[in-house]
Amino acid sequence: MKNKVCIVTPFHKDILNKYERLSLQSIYDTFPDYEKFLVTFKENDLNFKYFNNIFFDMNYFKSVKTYNQLCFNLDFYQKFIDFDYILICHLDVICLHSDYLQEIIDKNLSYIGAPAGKKNIFDRKRKKLWGRRFFCNGGFSLRKTSDFINVLKSNNLSFPFNYYTIYECMKSGFIRYLKLYLKTLNQKDINKAKFFTNNFYLHEDTFWTYFATIFYDKFKLPSINEANKFCFDGDPYFFYKKNNYKLPMALHGHYDYPDFLEKIEYKKFL
Repeated sequence: MKNKVCIVTPFHKDILNKYERLSLQSIYDTFPDYEKFLVTFKENDLNFKYFNNIFFDMNYFKSVKTYNQLCFNLDFYQKFIDFDYILICHLDVICLHSDYLQEIIDKNLSYIGAPAGKKNIFDRKRKKLWGRRFFCNGGFSLRKTSDFINVLKSNNLSFPFNYYTIYECMKSGFIRYLKLYLKTLNQKDINKAKFFTNNFYLHEDTFWTYFATIFYDKFKLPSINEANKFCFDGDPYFFYKKNNYKLPMALHGHYDYPDFLEKIEYKKFL
């Protein structure tokens, strides 16, 4: 029996531009048989065909920072408790196919999104990529509902022995992280995961990629190749080559993807 998956699109505007319309059409065409939800606020009059609206407080949609807090909200994931997985799909994504979806589910991953690219320091414009960095971008991401709920309910906090957590601590500010870690460790008033996420200073997908495992050790992440096969985010030619010249399930984050698709003669959504 197949696992239940729903498509979840958070959106704060009341009008779509041409790229967002392209994105929406690609969702319709790629996932015709999946239940779909638009996450927005009651004051927004926007409605999408085949989408059910789920409302949250308008304050969650004011900025990237407030959206991050929505993605740390236990109620957000409990809204989808009837589904094994939610597929977050922002409207800066072009969905290409769903062929890889069941394979990912069979791997029992907790979370997967596009990997990041390492920029070439010898390129003055810093646009060329020379390598990949392990990451799971949240803009197009598959999330195991029960595992996300287990993280956010957790009152356990382990020492970050895993490589990726330590790597991110060193990269984004070890002292700042250490202070938050120690305050969380001594927290008495609310559960530790709630306190940590309420005071987290980076994007929500950074937390789920590098820090969720310190609250729930069964939180399972993909390999960098699995993430690359799932989605591209950044220079599509670079990630296309790294993915053995095969397209992922989706392209996230850049409005120049139609040019890339045209050049490789993939014209399904153009």
